[in-house]
Amino acid sequence: MRGPASALAPLLLLLGGCTVDDGSGFDEARWSSELLEYRERKDERLRTSSTSPMAGTQYLKSRPGDRVWLVREGETFRLAHEETPGAGLFLALSDGAWEWTAGAERVNCRVGDRQVDEGTALAGPALFLIDDSPLSFYPGEDRVTFIVFDPDRPEKIAFDHLLYFPPDASFVVDARLERFAQPEEVEMATSRNLIKTFFRYARIRFELAGEEQVLTAFKSALSGANSTGLFVPFRDATSGRESYGAGRFLELDEPDGDEIVLDFNRCFNPLCNYSPAYNCAVPPRENHLDVAVRAGERTYPH
Repeated sequence: MRGPASALAPLLLLLGGCTVDDGSGFDEARWSSELLEYRERKDERLRTSSTSPMAGTQYLKSRPGDRVWLVREGETFRLAHEETPGAGLFLALSDGAWEWTAGAERVNCRVGDRQVDEGTALAGPALFLIDDSPLSFYPGEDRVTFIVFDPDRPEKIAFDHLLYFPPDASFVVDARLERFAQPEEVEMATSRNLIKTFFRYARIRFELAGEEQVLTAFKSALSGANSTGLFVPFRDATSGRESYGAGRFLELDEPDGDEIVLDFNRCFNPLCNYSPAYNCAVPPRENHLDVAVRAGERTYPH
């Protein structure tokens, strides 16, 4: 197991500013510095971005269909499946992608850093600005989902930083990845009493608190751009006390072999901890740990 460097580390750092290697190739000083920089970058994004999760106000998901109108109602929006006078945006499903047409309001659309023209087919996520109101767009096979943002939401204005457990290298552990021969498609409950579909991909074995622990890693897809990451939702003995009650997430790059490192200092809260505008997966019972994982994000209070 990886863990803290020797007790001489703080003294050596003060005297010479050098880094310390505990003999396993784990440089604790560098690790701690990179972790704190990662946290600072995340806090800065949450403070400044117009689509910060702290600015989320609405979750809009259409029922199945091939036509959707987005209608503004005062400070909020709604989705309609029949042509509606004054609709700000119209989307039509064509050959597996959603084509968009501006309605009664000014509409801009971006995919990544690229602005796309009206009529463009959207096969993946995009950002719409409806008369300067930002909405994240997520297409499905027969429905669409939007997250609506308000950069002036009081929770966004008041946000300074997330709450974290102190960096603790004892929660950086070597683990073994045991891939299932036939990944099973499973349904995972969500914070909105809906269902998200994942593939039960592998078992992860590791030691923590002197005992063997097991977590299941999931994938959202088995091929394509979304197939390389491992999703590990879990609860532990801090959930509902020191950390978010619904549990926390780890996202990992899949290794080529069967050795993987779990850094619980990088575990994070579901976005529904920051705003009710989100729909988050709830960790399944098989990923409930009896041990307390006092690392990573703590619950964020509103």
